[in-house]
Amino acid sequence: MTVAYPPAAVRAGLPAAAFAAPDGPHADAERLDARLGDPWSSENPFGFAAGAARDAAQEYPRQAEALLREEGFHLCHLPAALGGNLRSFEDCQILVRVCARRDVNFMPATMFSISALMTVLAAGTDDQHRLVAGWLREGRTIAFGLSEEQAGSDVLANTCRLTGEGTLHGSKWLVGRANTADAAVIVARTSERGAGAFTAVLLGPAELEDPRVRRLPPQRTTGMRGIDFADLEFDGLAVPPHAVVGDVGSGLEGALRAQQIVRLMSTAGCLATADTALRTALRFARGHRTGGVPVAQTPYGSRELALAAAELIATDLAVLVASRQVHLAPGAFGLASSVVKHVATRLTASCATRARAVVGARSVLRDGPGGVLDKAVRDNAMVAVIDTSVLGNLRALAMHLPAYAPAFADAAGSEGAAAAAADPGRERRLRALFALGERASLPALRAADLDLGVRPKDDVLLGFAAHAGEIAAELLHRGESRAAELVAGVRAALAAVTGSAAEAQRDRARSAKASPEPLDLADRLCLLHTAATAALAWWYHRDGRGLYGAASGDAGWLTAVLALLAALADGRDPRTAAGPDLAPAGRLAAALDGAGLLFTALPVRLGDSRPADAADAADAADTAGEENEKHATNEKYEKNPTDDRNEEADPR
Repeated sequence: MTVAYPPAAVRAGLPAAAFAAPDGPHADAERLDARLGDPWSSENPFGFAAGAARDAAQEYPRQAEALLREEGFHLCHLPAALGGNLRSFEDCQILVRVCARRDVNFMPATMFSISALMTVLAAGTDDQHRLVAGWLREGRTIAFGLSEEQAGSDVLANTCRLTGEGTLHGSKWLVGRANTADAAVIVARTSERGAGAFTAVLLGPAELEDPRVRRLPPQRTTGMRGIDFADLEFDGLAVPPHAVVGDVGSGLEGALRAQQIVRLMSTAGCLATADTALRTALRFARGHRTGGVPVAQTPYGSRELALAAAELIATDLAVLVASRQVHLAPGAFGLASSVVKHVATRLTASCATRARAVVGARSVLRDGPGGVLDKAVRDNAMVAVIDTSVLGNLRALAMHLPAYAPAFADAAGSEGAAAAAADPGRERRLRALFALGERASLPALRAADLDLGVRPKDDVLLGFAAHAGEIAAELLHRGESRAAELVAGVRAALAAVTGSAAEAQRDRARSAKASPEPLDLADRLCLLHTAATAALAWWYHRDGRGLYGAASGDAGWLTAVLALLAALADGRDPRTAAGPDLAPAGRLAAALDGAGLLFTALPVRLGDSRPADAADAADAADTAGEENEKHATNEKYEKNPTDDRNEEADPR
C-alpha cells in the first residue's frame, strides 16, 4: 500500500500526537483510514452519512471503488508472489475493517473476486494462477458461481452442467457482481453422483461476452444495497478445455477448500458493521441524557454497552487468531474457518442489534444515528449468508466434534498433554498463533494445502486441552478466581460437548438426519472454541503488552468474554447470567473509542474526529462500569419510576 498520510489539518479534532505518521503493526490500515477521512463528517463521501445516503438510493460506491483501487486495496488478498499486497490475513482483516466500517459495500466493490481467486489458487494450475492474478492487477472483477436457487445449501443437488462436448447449460443464483464482472469461475456438474461430480471452469472476458451467456437483472436485497446480485444463465456456452480449473471432478472440493478463506475474510464485514454500531451507540449514550443522567451511566445502558463490547471482543480475538492460523496450519484450518464464520455472524449480529436498541426511538429515524445503525444491522445480516448458509456451516462443523472427545475426556488434562507431546511443533505454532501483530513467524499462504478432513488437528482446541489447567492455576495465583473458575468450566463443557458428539455418532437416532442434536452441539462448540481462544490469548500475553488497552496481565476483559460465552453455550441469557462480569469490557470499549482506536486487540489509530465528551470518556466508562457491577438503580429513577425519560422504559 502506498497511502499518503494527510496533513494534520485534515484530522482536526485529534490530539497532536495522533498526527505522527503511523509505524505500528497495522500502519497501512492507519494510513488508509486517514486517507479516507473523518467518517463522522457529513461532507465526507467515505463517511457514515454518505454510506446511509447511498444505501437509501441503492447506489454503487463508485468514488470509493476508484480511490481504493488507486491505493491497491483490491489486491490486499492477492499473494505477493503473484503481484499482490497480501502479507498476512491478519493485516488484511484490519485493512478491510477500517474501510468496511464506513460502508460494508466497499468490500464487494473491490473484493468480490476472492472466491474465484482462492478456488483457482487452491485447485488450479500455475498458468491459471498467473492469469487470474493478471486480471486482478488490471482491475478486473472475477465472479464466482456455485449456488443454485432450487438446491439452496444442498450443493450436491445442483444441476448446472458442463457436457462431455464442453458446453455449459443451466444457471447460477445470486452471483455477486454478476452484471459487472469481467470473468467468472463456475462450478458445474460433469457426472451424476457424489462430490466428485463437479468441475470448476474459468470463463474469461470473451466467454462472458458470448450471447449464450445471459446476465439477469439484479435482485433487490435487504442489505448491501447498490451491489448487483444477479443470476447467470448459460445456454450451450462453449468452454475451452484449458478453462477447466485443476482436474475434472475436483471442482466442488476446490471450491469448498477455497471457501475456508472466503468465510474467514467475510468476518471482516461482520466486525466492521458491529464496530460502527457500537461506536455510534457509545457516542449517543455518552452524549444523550435521560432523567438527567447520560444513557451510558444508567444500569440498562451500561449493561447493554458492556455486553455488546464483550461480543465484539470475543469475535475480534477469534478472527485475528484464525487469520494467523490459515498461514501456520492450512491443512488444519477447516474447523477454525467454520467456527469463526458462525461465531462472528451470531455475536456481531447481537452486538449491532443491541447497539441499535440502546439508541431507542431515534434508531427508527433515517437521518442521524438511526440511519447508520439501520444500515449496519441490515448489512451485517447480509454478510451472514453471503458465502455459506448457517445450516450448511453447522453440518460441516458437526463432523469435526467426535474426534476431539479423547483430548478432553481426562479432566486432569493428561490426554491433552499426551496429544501435545505427540506433536512437538504444536507449542511453537501456538506461540506464533497468538503473537498478534507479528509477521515474521507467518509463512506465505499455501492455498493448495487447505484440507477438508476432520482429523483432530486444531491447535486451539488441542492447545487448550493441554494448557487449561495451567491457565486456571495462574489466574487463581493472580487473584482472578472468577476467571479461573470460568476457564475450568469451559474445559468441562468442551469435554461434555465432544463426548456427547462421539456418543451421538454411534446412535442412528441421534444423527443429524434424525435429530437436531449434532447441530446444537456444533453451535455450542463454536462458542466454547472462541472461549478457548480467549483464554489462550490471555495466557500467551499474560506478561507482555496488554490487549485492548488493558494493563499487562489484566484479566477483566477475559472474565467478561468467558462469562458471555459460557452463558450462551449453556443456553442462558447473558444479560442476567453474565451481568456482573461484563463491566470491564464496557470500560475498555469506551476508552478505545475515546482514544480514537479501532475495537481490536492491538492499537489501530483511526481518522475519526473525537466525540465531544472524549476527555471524559474514561471517567464515564468507570462510572458506568460501577453502575453495572453494583446493579444499582439511579436515585432519580427511584424518585420518579414512571418518568417517560427513563431509558430502561423508553430509551429516547
